[in-house]
Amino acid sequence: MLAFKDVLEDPARMRRVLQNELFGITIDHLLEAQRGGIALDMTCTPLPELEVAGFQHERARIAIWPSGAIYSYPLGSARTWHHRYPSPLGSEFGPLAGEVWLWYPKDPRYLGWGGEGGLEQYVARVYRHLFYEEYYRREGQWPVEDAPHDDPVTGGAHPICSAFMRKEERRWAS
Repeated sequence: MLAFKDVLEDPARMRRVLQNELFGITIDHLLEAQRGGIALDMTCTPLPELEVAGFQHERARIAIWPSGAIYSYPLGSARTWHHRYPSPLGSEFGPLAGEVWLWYPKDPRYLGWGGEGGLEQYVARVYRHLFYEEYYRREGQWPVEDAPHDDPVTGGAHPICSAFMRKEERRWAS
């Protein structure tokens, strides 16, 4: 498992681990960022079933900072995105710098990603998200139970709708 300190201390090892351990991940560029962070640009090859259905390779950049902050951005042509934050640079920059929305920030910690699962889990989540977005563009619906997009009206957490996800919630909470 790749912990943050491993990633920042040995980016070449991180590259090898991600490419060797995760299906469909190619690290195209590793960039050293200012203040000790790194950014990796990756290409995601679709699963064979998706490739047969015409899904193309996806690209993304993941920026990792010594503070533990991590951000992911899709690369490539401008497209619509169902789960992506607006650009903090303002609307005049279009989709530039708008992160992909990988989880609802107010959900319980165990439904998101907190670093304890290693960078591999985060990269797998980005990979999956990119292809979910393409599915959404084609079909008009998210391919799995979708996270709510606003604060709950009644207060507290959003309900988990499906029996499968309630079971998973209990499993990951323990």
